[in-house]
Amino acid sequence: MNTFLTRTLMVLTAFLLGAISLHLLSPSSVEASFADSGKRYVAVTGPYQEGVSLLYVLDQETQHLAVYEARGGATNSHRLQFVGARNIELDTMLDGYHDESDFTHQELEAEFLKSGILQPEDSTKTDG
Repeated sequence: MNTFLTRTLMVLTAFLLGAISLHLLSPSSVEASFADSGKRYVAVTGPYQEGVSLLYVLDQETQHLAVYEARGGATNSHRLQFVGARNIELDTMLDGYHDESDFTHQELEAEFLKSGILQPEDSTKTDG
């Protein structure tokens, strides 16, 4: 295995063990999440179910998102499972998707332009 991959796996393993330990030692009524980032990767954990946390890893260079499920509990039930991955580059270009907000992005932008809060050159609308 190359050095970069080995180091990346070691960092992810250490992070996951820390996240699982933090989750197991925390009172069940506390719903805290943890996030950390470096130059390239951002990692965020959050509770999913009783004894289960999710780890989201974002590669900031390639805009790929990977999701892992980490289970705690008894020694024989500890598990780290890859859930899925996605290139989110195009996702982050959407103004809305399954957005149930009171106002759409376009409606807010029109109101901000009308009130002078947003200047036309700052507008996110594109021609065409």
